[in-house]
Amino acid sequence: MSPRKITKALCKATKWILLLLVVTFLCFRFREKEQQTKGAYKLLQEYINKGLLQAPPARPVVCQPRNVFLLIMVPSAVSNFEQRRVIRKTWGNITTEPSVLLRFVLGKSTMHELQSLAETENSVYNDILFTNILETYENLLHKSIALLRWASFYCQGVQYLLKIDDDMFLNLPRLLNDLRRNPKLNTISGCRVSGASPFRTLFSKWRISRKQYQKDVYPDYIAGTAYLISGDIISKLYNATRRVPYFVFEDVYITGMCRKHIGAVASEHREFSCGFRDKGPCGKNFRYHITGHHYRPTEIQRMWSELQDRWSNCRLADAYLIHQLIYVSQQLMFL
Repeated sequence: MSPRKITKALCKATKWILLLLVVTFLCFRFREKEQQTKGAYKLLQEYINKGLLQAPPARPVVCQPRNVFLLIMVPSAVSNFEQRRVIRKTWGNITTEPSVLLRFVLGKSTMHELQSLAETENSVYNDILFTNILETYENLLHKSIALLRWASFYCQGVQYLLKIDDDMFLNLPRLLNDLRRNPKLNTISGCRVSGASPFRTLFSKWRISRKQYQKDVYPDYIAGTAYLISGDIISKLYNATRRVPYFVFEDVYITGMCRKHIGAVASEHREFSCGFRDKGPCGKNFRYHITGHHYRPTEIQRMWSELQDRWSNCRLADAYLIHQLIYVSQQLMFL
């Protein structure tokens, strides 16, 4: 091999090594931050157990309907402490928005320590709704039904309910401005999916048999990562879940089947993300969009800061192809 080719190969190898080092650094930083958050709750728990601190009195997770314009409910795994911490610091920081209420919806973990830490977390923030639903993928539907039930019984009169996952980025000021300019009734809004068909392939993980769903096409539904329900149909939608037979996919069931059952509209909102990380993790990308799907807590925190700065620009690493490459590399590191 000629010296020129050797030099070229070495340069190429060096670039990949540098990329691997950067990705490894980012992965360990995320894990370190996650452990710090859990450690803070563990320390608080120890102080309470030793009598050095008095546990805050248990407070009911309440809702004041007359004052609530938008109720945000975030299904979250018990173990996702860092995701909840970052949401509270960024788009979920509603201290300047008294008409907005934020609630996390948690199931039941099989790990007692995590469940206990989550209860300690709630003693500090009082923004968690605990359900007696085991934390599994199959139970996501029941968690969403539980949040509909809570909103229906304890938040009657709220004008809008936003169900949004804890890995989503949300431009809350833009959403509020949109709702005040364009009021909605009898509607579920978000990324509308039309003409989708069940997977019938025999060995597919997502296979749906004819017994589970007879028709060839699902009703129009709103992607489950984030959808907005107008307040006038929250109770109707919850009551529909007691009549319409359960279906495994939460978004198809609630925003498709149950919505159709009550005669509500599935409305397309172009500023709700339809894709998986379809925009680079940069706040500038969301100045004219409301939601983005699947971002890490560290990314959400930085994106929120960038969104507040009208002069901020995206980094080279946030270019679509580059950030996708970095993301895939990070996922491989976690395997």
